Amino acid sequence: MSPSNLPLSVEELTTDWIQSAMAPYLNGATLKDFTATIIGVGEGFMGQLARVGLEYDGDKGDAPASLIAKFASTSEATRDQAASQNLYQRELGFYRDIGKEAGVPIADCYYSAYIDETNHFVLLLEDLAPGEASDQVAGTDKETSREVIEQFAKLHAKWWNSEKLEQYDWAQWLIQSMTQKQSLEMFHKSVKEVHETGKFDAYPEMKRLMPLLEPLLKFDPAPPFPFTLTHGDLRSDNIIKPSAEGGRFTVIDWQLSGIGDPVNDIVRWMVQSISIEDRRETEQELLKLYHDRLLEYGVKGFSYRKFISAYKTNLIVVYLMFSMSMETVDKSSERAQALFHQFYSRLNSALVDWKVEQVMKALPYIYPFINVVLIIKKVLNRNKKG
Repeated sequence: MSPSNLPLSVEELTTDWIQSAMAPYLNGATLKDFTATIIGVGEGFMGQLARVGLEYDGDKGDAPASLIAKFASTSEATRDQAASQNLYQRELGFYRDIGKEAGVPIADCYYSAYIDETNHFVLLLEDLAPGEASDQVAGTDKETSREVIEQFAKLHAKWWNSEKLEQYDWAQWLIQSMTQKQSLEMFHKSVKEVHETGKFDAYPEMKRLMPLLEPLLKFDPAPPFPFTLTHGDLRSDNIIKPSAEGGRFTVIDWQLSGIGDPVNDIVRWMVQSISIEDRRETEQELLKLYHDRLLEYGVKGFSYRKFISAYKTNLIVVYLMFSMSMETVDKSSERAQALFHQFYSRLNSALVDWKVEQVMKALPYIYPFINVVLIIKKVLNRNKKG
């Protein structure tokens, strides 16, 4: 199927195109019509999502009754931002090269295609209804949160320092996709935005600590070690859990997946998806659970002390990310605005609770040493495997 025939948005879907793209999964059934409904408003910041109901001519057999269609953003600026970090290619690469081998439950991928020239793509995925995402604004329930920690300990352990992962072009470490100059320019723009708009006035710790971020951007970061396959955006909207009507636990939206620091996934979950009260109540238990499971699954040389040190450092990394300007991200809907408020308020409370100020002040002095040590450990690890 040539790229010129690809639908670039929900509006461009046709019965004939779906029939052709889904042919391997229809087992001879003939598609008569379809309905498409936009979903995930305020959630799919980098693209467009739709649930597509399928109507068949006669008996459909075991062909799917519906599917999820995912497209690139209709905004050229957002597509350009996605292209700068290969976000769309990451997700397509994940489903193509890893898929069911990831180690955690994922959706079936029926079809994928990408157009380099315009950074458009289309992805057809299993509809996981009646499973449902948690309400991230309200916060994920404790049972689901525990399941996430269990599942990601399994995923991280499976891909711990995996050379196979390094062979995938799409999986390159995400931070390497932006130069130091670009990072500093974006940060200075963000500082100006904070002062002019009062963006962080409601989040005093984020505003107070912001001057301590700039020195951290003046170092070339060492590739993470230990590293693993990370999701990169581990939060409630990307976790499907069973509902009262059924469904199954599944991890979705792999646009930020690839080589990364395993602890970054855990920090993102703890400070984005759990209410402040639940995090404070369950955080220590969940962190201990994650580390215990890593050891059970065979990870060695990663003490609990190292883990907690990495946890504090990754709080700062997540803080740095949320301090950057996000003007190309669509935050116009009420849902998106409520979501970002929770991102900021939960992160603000975690920065206070973990007393990261001293770590931030020390990092510029100790980072060059850490950088060298991490590189040496990575080389030694490869030599040991060789």
